[in-house]
Amino acid sequence: MEERIDREKSFHDGRFGADSDSRETLSRLQDDLLKLAKRATYDAIQARCSGKTVLDYGCGLGSVSCRCVRDYGARSVVGIDVSDVAVDCARRLATERRIDNITFEAMNAEAMTLADDTFDLACGFGILHHLDLSRSISELARVLKPDGTAVFLEPLGHNPALNLFRRMTPGLRTADEHPLLLKDLDVVRAHFGRLDVRFFNLTTLAVAPWPRYLGRRYLLHSLAACDRVLFARAPFLRKFAWEILLTFSEPR
Repeated sequence: MEERIDREKSFHDGRFGADSDSRETLSRLQDDLLKLAKRATYDAIQARCSGKTVLDYGCGLGSVSCRCVRDYGARSVVGIDVSDVAVDCARRLATERRIDNITFEAMNAEAMTLADDTFDLACGFGILHHLDLSRSISELARVLKPDGTAVFLEPLGHNPALNLFRRMTPGLRTADEHPLLLKDLDVVRAHFGRLDVRFFNLTTLAVAPWPRYLGRRYLLHSLAACDRVLFARAPFLRKFAWEILLTFSEPR
């Protein structure tokens, strides 16, 4: 386990410590395609954030933590990340924005040095698929209060086209990350009494090869509406979505 964590730390220290044109291009493309999924995730976080104690699980550069306090009214936030570089950047961001009820710590998400039953809400974007799911979900159940909730946006690993792209671009991701499979959700169900899942991005992926298409935004919204109909009427297609929004509660 230590070697895997060291690899993750090294990768993300490099990612947050230096610019990469290829990663920035991919990031812009992802932000475009995932706009609706991210909006739904932020809405789910905002609905549970006001006056609450929040864990930003895999905080990266700290933007989500700052949003939770400044825009969503969180009482306090603890952000953790395996990358010391990311944590240093997050601390600077909070200082620049004059937000003082945030704490950032470099920490192994699978063995957190945080007290039991501490947080009302835990949230994260693309973090669980980097971890040992049994350890990370168990830790989330431990640190959440009995009435606490977790909200995570994660990639799904069933789509053959996406998996081909992942194999063709190994330098854009860590060697140990593993997009979630639907069977992995049984791990969540083992530690939490309630799990809600929303699926995003299937036909919208057709827009990816044309990042400069002038009608891209309109087409994305049209295809997203198509996805909602398909996921509702043809549930077998859900497994081929790119991203899933997980909301789980009632920690055991």
